[in-house]
Amino acid sequence: MVRPRQFDPADVDEALLDVFWSRGYARTSIEELTTATGLLRGSLYAAYGSKEGMFRAATRRYATDLAAVIATDRRGLDGAQHVLDTIVRLTAADRERRGCPILNAIPESRGLSAETRNELQGGLASMQALLRKRLREAQADAGRPDVDLEPLAAMLFAASVAIRVLGRAGENRRLLQNIATGAIDAARRCFDNPRKD
Repeated sequence: MVRPRQFDPADVDEALLDVFWSRGYARTSIEELTTATGLLRGSLYAAYGSKEGMFRAATRRYATDLAAVIATDRRGLDGAQHVLDTIVRLTAADRERRGCPILNAIPESRGLSAETRNELQGGLASMQALLRKRLREAQADAGRPDVDLEPLAAMLFAASVAIRVLGRAGENRRLLQNIATGAIDAARRCFDNPRKD
C-alpha cells in the first residue's frame, strides 16, 4: 500500500505565497502551484479545498510573517515609526518590487468569495489596529486626550499603503522613506503642539 506523501504545511504555504505574490490570484494557475509546492493537484485540493483556500493560506502566511518582522518593544510614535521604516526596508529590498499581496489582490477581489474578501479586509484592519494602538500609547505618554486619533491613524495607514503601492511602481527608496518620515513627523507635531483652550 502506498503511503500518502507527507509535507510541511508551513513550507507549502510559503511556496503558495511566493507564486501568488508574483503572479496575482487570477493569473496563477494550479499547474504553477503544483510546480512550486512539489505537490500533486489532488494533494493541494485535499489540503486546501480550492484555489481560493490556497490563496487565503498564502495571505495568512504573509500577514504572519509581516507581523513577526514589524514586532518591536518600541512604543508610541517610535513604535509606529518602526512599522513604517520596516515597510520601507522590505519594499526596497524586494528586487521584484511585488508590493503587498493583500493590496495587490484588491482590484480582483470582486471575483473572490465573501470569505476571501473578509480575510483580505482583516489583513488591512490588522495594520490599522496596530497603528492605532501605537497612537493611543503616544497619546497617553503625551497626556493629550484632546488629540483626535482617527485622522492620524488614517494618515499613518495611508502612508503604509502608499509605500507599498509606490514601491511596486518602482519609486526609489528615498521617496518611500520620506513618506514614512513625513507621516510620523506630522503625527508627532499633533502631540507636541500646545493645546488650544
